[in-house]
Amino acid sequence: MYGGAEGRKILIACSMIEDEINAVFESFDIHDIEVWWQERGHHNDPDKLREVIQSEISRAESEGADIIMLAYGLCGKGAVGWHSEHAVIAMPAFDDCVNMMLCTGKRDRRNYLSAGHMYLTGGWSRDEGALLTMLDNYLEKYGERKGKKLMRLMLGSYTDVTVIDTGCYELGPVLDYADECIRQLNLNKSIVKGGNEPLRRLITGDWDEDIIVKQPGEYITEDDFEYI
Repeated sequence: MYGGAEGRKILIACSMIEDEINAVFESFDIHDIEVWWQERGHHNDPDKLREVIQSEISRAESEGADIIMLAYGLCGKGAVGWHSEHAVIAMPAFDDCVNMMLCTGKRDRRNYLSAGHMYLTGGWSRDEGALLTMLDNYLEKYGERKGKKLMRLMLGSYTDVTVIDTGCYELGPVLDYADECIRQLNLNKSIVKGGNEPLRRLITGDWDEDIIVKQPGEYITEDDFEYI
């Protein structure tokens, strides 16, 4: 467990996957891990993400963390370079949180996404960059006809809004949200089964080949996320 490491544990986590993380804490009655929630949306700017999370890693070190868990993926290479001089670092070996939630067991490939699908969870439906929020902004700026046309052009490569049922949030409101997306933007709706298994293994210390583990002084690299 925890790669044989012991001591104070801190989880630095993206608020986008708060539902899935909280479900692990509740299911396993975990009380010995401190969670530092981070603002959602940093994945849109990988350089900013790299800077912010590295700063949080350094802060966790200064506060005596022995094990620092990162609930993030590669996130556009934003994770490359993360390191700790004094603590063990662990994080899931997935490109992003969508791939993470689509993997319901052991990782058997690198990419779980289907082309043309825009994925939706409880967290994504509440995000400031969520589809309907973007549409509202376009409508306010350009009017209904031009706003919808621009949104459809922007979404030209997408055919489906796909809800990932992770079992960690109330499904009904997210399905309603998806229905409104397809009504407004002429997309199809689909549902796929997902989960929080990689996060479960990270948080409970059940570290295997799907969890990247770095000893003090070692850096996260892009190669760590390859699937062989």
